[in-house]
Amino acid sequence: MSNILVCAFPNPGHVTPMLSVGLHLASLGHTVIFHTGEVFRSQVETAGLRFAAMTGRANIDYRDPGNSAEREKLPERDRILHHLKYWFIDPLPDQHRRLQQILEETPVDLILTSSMYLGCFPMLLGAGLGTRLGPREDRPPVIGCGVTPLILRSIDCGLTSHDATPEGRKRNQEEHLLLERVFQPIADQLNLALAECGAPSISGFWADSIYTVPDLFLQFTGDEFEFPRSDMPSKVRFVGPVLPNKPAAFKEPAWWSELDGSKPVVLVTQGTLANFDLQELVQPALAALADDDVLVIAATGRADAGDIVAPANAKVEAFVPFVPLLPKVDVLITNGGYGAVQQALSFGVPLVAAGDTEEKAFTAARVGWTGAGINLGTRRPAPEQIRAAVQTVLAGSQYREQAQRLQKNFSRYDALAEIARSVNTLIANTKDSRMTDAPHPIV
Repeated sequence: MSNILVCAFPNPGHVTPMLSVGLHLASLGHTVIFHTGEVFRSQVETAGLRFAAMTGRANIDYRDPGNSAEREKLPERDRILHHLKYWFIDPLPDQHRRLQQILEETPVDLILTSSMYLGCFPMLLGAGLGTRLGPREDRPPVIGCGVTPLILRSIDCGLTSHDATPEGRKRNQEEHLLLERVFQPIADQLNLALAECGAPSISGFWADSIYTVPDLFLQFTGDEFEFPRSDMPSKVRFVGPVLPNKPAAFKEPAWWSELDGSKPVVLVTQGTLANFDLQELVQPALAALADDDVLVIAATGRADAGDIVAPANAKVEAFVPFVPLLPKVDVLITNGGYGAVQQALSFGVPLVAAGDTEEKAFTAARVGWTGAGINLGTRRPAPEQIRAAVQTVLAGSQYREQAQRLQKNFSRYDALAEIARSVNTLIANTKDSRMTDAPHPIV
């Protein structure tokens, strides 16, 4: 068996699926080191994996991201650029330095990274690995893991739309050129961070490198949830969603018996990152459905419920495991968290999506494109918008049928088994290649 290093950007949406992957690989006999922020130490060690903490600016506590209130006052474009720099570019040099330390101290046969962990980039681009590791080509192979929607450019689609007609491809190209100009500051900052690590610059659109720089990229969804791309790189493969396990210690809340099918159940969540202001979606959803004959469950994703006002037909919980809950849910209202959407569709649950932070606009666009739900196109929908969308989804069968179509597509995959096969194959191929390339001894 091999030594596997799992590197996860320190956010629950990244850590949760990567921890499931790490535990599966450990169950097969691999030795797994899990590298993420200190805030997740207890979760990783309780799961039985060896923990390696991030340090410096890489050691972000997602619950306290600093001047979040000030960032929210920025114009949308500046807010997005600031967000990308703060979360993903600024930590890169410290990610790289800590990664080199781990590799110097511990033999590693392969590295798995969540999609926005960029600390492997300097090594992948040829930065030195230290004396013990020998030549640069002896680096461990790296598999990127897509825990967010693909933001890989294609002639067939933009980031939030698909159109492979000649006219559509022309519009897509124009959008790509605009994106490059808008995100040039991020490309410049990324290249400065790489230079600090002794690595060459990225050429082309910086986000494409998330998929093209690793040796292999495994996207954690089914192919029918993504825009078709005739120019998809061969190293990008779909493996299906990675779902969390049902918690062994889960205790059903007192209201669980009300999930008896007597009325529709609506679940609303803002996830675990974009939930600083529950007035964006959770509170409007509660207000929207207060007078409807439905049971509303609000999962706030944080220890306190802030200033939430819950109507009589609502249950407000900090955390509710979705795996046992979703089979009883009729509609999920979400701000577009990738993991929550994948879980809902795995159970054939249709959605109402309302998000435009992080990658959420891209996820919401795919919800609308697949027909598995309604994309409201904003992170601050009015209660009237939410109520109309929920009633539309509940009134007919079309959204549930499309959600069930994706459920069927997802069921064709066994994500953990496919990831394990990819890990074993890449390790074996790397070892074979090094043996073939090694100089023959002189007899």
